[in-house]
Amino acid sequence: MRKSPSPAIPVLSLESQLRQRVLNRVCGYYRQSFEEAPTGRVALGSLGLGLLDSSLFSDFQVGWCAGTLSTVIPPNSEMEDSLKGLGVLGVEGKETFEGCVVFPWFNEAGDCAGMWGLKVSDGEGSYLPGPRVGVWNWQAMKRSRSILFTSSILEALFLYQAGLREVVPMWGPQGLTDDHRRMIQRHGVKEAVLTFPAKESIKKAFGEEETQVKEVKLPTPIPVFFREKDAVEKFQALLGGTEIPVTKRAEFERTQTGFAVQYGSRRYEVKGIHKEGVRLKVTVKASVPGEGKFYLDSVDLYSHRGRVLFAKACKEYFGEKVEVIEGDLGKLLEVAEGFELGEKAGAKKPEMTKDEEAEALALLRDPKLMGRILEDFEKCGYTGEEANKLMGYLAAVSRKLEEPLSILIQSRSAAGKSSLQDAILSFVPPEDFEKYTRLTGQALFYKDEGGLSHKLLAIEEEAGAREASYSIRNLQSSKFLSIATTEKDPLTGKLRTVEYRVKGPVTLMLTTTAVDMDFETQNRFITLTIDESKEMTERILERQRELETLAGLSKRRGQDEVTRKHQNAQRLLKPLAVVNPYAPKLTFPANTLRARRDHKKYLGLIKTITFLHQYQREAKTHTLPGGEKVQYVEVTLEDIERANRLSGEVLGQTMGELSAPGRALLAKVREMVKEKGGGRDYRFTRRNIREYSGWSDFQVKTHIGELEDLEYLYSVTGQKGKEYVYELTAPVGGLGEDDRPFLAGLAGVDSLQKSTR
Repeated sequence: MRKSPSPAIPVLSLESQLRQRVLNRVCGYYRQSFEEAPTGRVALGSLGLGLLDSSLFSDFQVGWCAGTLSTVIPPNSEMEDSLKGLGVLGVEGKETFEGCVVFPWFNEAGDCAGMWGLKVSDGEGSYLPGPRVGVWNWQAMKRSRSILFTSSILEALFLYQAGLREVVPMWGPQGLTDDHRRMIQRHGVKEAVLTFPAKESIKKAFGEEETQVKEVKLPTPIPVFFREKDAVEKFQALLGGTEIPVTKRAEFERTQTGFAVQYGSRRYEVKGIHKEGVRLKVTVKASVPGEGKFYLDSVDLYSHRGRVLFAKACKEYFGEKVEVIEGDLGKLLEVAEGFELGEKAGAKKPEMTKDEEAEALALLRDPKLMGRILEDFEKCGYTGEEANKLMGYLAAVSRKLEEPLSILIQSRSAAGKSSLQDAILSFVPPEDFEKYTRLTGQALFYKDEGGLSHKLLAIEEEAGAREASYSIRNLQSSKFLSIATTEKDPLTGKLRTVEYRVKGPVTLMLTTTAVDMDFETQNRFITLTIDESKEMTERILERQRELETLAGLSKRRGQDEVTRKHQNAQRLLKPLAVVNPYAPKLTFPANTLRARRDHKKYLGLIKTITFLHQYQREAKTHTLPGGEKVQYVEVTLEDIERANRLSGEVLGQTMGELSAPGRALLAKVREMVKEKGGGRDYRFTRRNIREYSGWSDFQVKTHIGELEDLEYLYSVTGQKGKEYVYELTAPVGGLGEDDRPFLAGLAGVDSLQKSTR
């Protein structure tokens, strides 16, 4: 027969109330230590018990005792006496739980009722001195009529982490205390499943409370058992029909940039995981699926303050209390730590089949490799622009070299800059490039140290990277970035200097419509200009119509096969050195200071062509003075001939002072003047240019100003309220008689052959 329940919460004397407040503050101090530094979490993991679920830490307010309590309390004070009276401090002032992960428990009023510490050095557990009061996880009795009872808190933790959350530990040999019985009476527990051999006195006590008893032996060792697949199902089978609910853990989903988990209706997408020392920085997108709204921010999961600020900021999106979201972030912390220790997300290098490898090798060994590349661009739907496609492809391959090339695609709007960029990127293995719409000023400084090394970094519009132009230039020139910043050390609370370093080299690819792009940035790139002629537009439109046909559908279906072949071919390129025996005999125009950079681009282009043809060259070995052996391939005259041809078409357009659109407009003006049968004294207006070229008024105004400033056109008349009339002053340098670009001053293959005989 049930006994009358005792009072829920005893009335405390003033002295007891003081001690309770002190104990609560100690509990909070230990909790803060656990939250703000990973020391306790890491130490707990070192025991190998598998207690890594952050829901444990948040649900039970787990703390860490670093032995620093004496540094924050006044010596010989009333508080020190209270701490000694509670047993938190020993007689000598040393903390009882020093070096322990501390598991407190609380009464119905939310006050700390006691603590159990797990010493990380030996895995031994201990309680505060004195009788144990209260019930650890008493909320389980409120939720369920069937409860699992264990003989220790440690056993209860294993079951709770496995999802069996209706679990309550007993206080060892003390068995069922008055506090246990009071909770059983209050919440009407009908069934007690004992996971240990119980004494008859315990069974009798349950019988007095009219609670049915069942005994189940826990599998041993418990940590090993619950790591097995379907461990919970196996344990439920041991219960023999007892309905103990199981809380399923959140589903984990690996994404291209990180992972996603969902807790209830709350979904969190995590990317940009960066772990360094006592920091675990991530970018989190919090949302409710189907509602279309989200909250996005970066947060240091090791920072208690950071988690609280994030939770407060996104609570309105979920309609939940801050404490709920903080609990979610605690769980995210565990997943992010495990993810960091395991394989990182992102594009992974796929395994090639033997047939795929043979196909890629056949491509690399083809004597007409450059022609094959152009053919495959056509198969993938990108027509024309032969020089631009080859230069872009070679620049992408150069990412594997120590001196890579970088590309700037410059043209008017709608000319096809993004299409060219996407076509080039489709041939690059996904794991070897990153593409962004926009970069902030310091975005690159906080990448993983090796996250960009020998990769291609593509940015859709140069305007989106303008804030980062300084870091882009330094990454190209110095092949690394470094930044020193100050941050608070969570362990000491003091400011410290932290250095972030990002290694190169890296190939960059930008697109732009800007005429007046920052010169310091632009001259580090090889500029590709899109053919904006009417003939090219007609070819593109014809190609677009063709893709709408049945034949076009078949071609689109075959694109994946073509791009996969080239991606595999680039994966097979080995990191060999390239030696140019003809380098001393090469020449390059030196009439401008910019030639110092453009000459390196020219030499890099030759080197990249040789590197791409490495499977068609003999791999040689050279022993350096220190004994190190280096494998290399040599440049051939054919490689130089290919580079000269490409340099004439590409570098010939950028060595001059005009921008590509300005050069294109000047060519149109020359063509118009010639067609009209006029000479240098032939006069024309902006309207004449618009009607002949098909350019918009804005484009003509923008680029005719450049031609006028650089004295390629002369404004005969034109002021406010009057028509602007122009004359052509001179042809543009860098264009041959057929208006094709060329680069004068390069050593021809014939002269190189003669000089080496």
